[in-house]
Amino acid sequence: EVEKTGFITIKRFKEYLRLSNLHEHVKEALLSRFYTIERSGFFVENNSELLKIEDVLQKISSGGVIVLNLSKISNLERKIVVEFMLGKLVELLRRWVVKAVFLFAEEAHLYLRETYWEDIVTRMRHLGLFTVFITNQPDSINQDIYRQADSIFLFNFKNENDLNTIAKVSKVDGETMKSIAYSLEPYHCLVVGQVTKEIPIILKIEELPVKTMGETRKFFN
Repeated sequence: EVEKTGFITIKRFKEYLRLSNLHEHVKEALLSRFYTIERSGFFVENNSELLKIEDVLQKISSGGVIVLNLSKISNLERKIVVEFMLGKLVELLRRWVVKAVFLFAEEAHLYLRETYWEDIVTRMRHLGLFTVFITNQPDSINQDIYRQADSIFLFNFKNENDLNTIAKVSKVDGETMKSIAYSLEPYHCLVVGQVTKEIPIILKIEELPVKTMGETRKFFN
């Protein structure tokens, strides 16, 4: 089909793999990877289904937000989507199609390979990609990330190991940070870093008039 038309469809490629004379283990491995790519939605049968990142960014060129919901896909699919998006953003930033992008990575340790951390916090920031990491497991993030961080916003952390992890890279002494963190009230956070000129400051966060999806689901009211 490739020789006749110059391309092959997803459906035809799947048929070819199923009917091929490959070794059974090889065939299973190829089909498994094929199904992962198929579920990711990166490949479509016709151009009418095509969605270009450039077009989406162009629509919000004067300001806007793009949300990628990764909650309903597997860990492997998350990595594929995220690494593709990062690569595409770097390409667009290099070509000056986009001036700058702020990336909010919630629970980033779940879907980024270790090899990408250094790129995000060093090389990519010079291209105009500025990252905010959001996590409830501070010890799961490489220490190099914290050393590159301009500022830290600390919400409701009581675990001593978590606080020790953050205190190692903060210019505020560990005991002071722990003391303040333990006494934080609901809807308050401790801020340290360049944004406060390294002076620890407590901020009260305005409660949103909407139901936040990160709220803990309780059995008893």
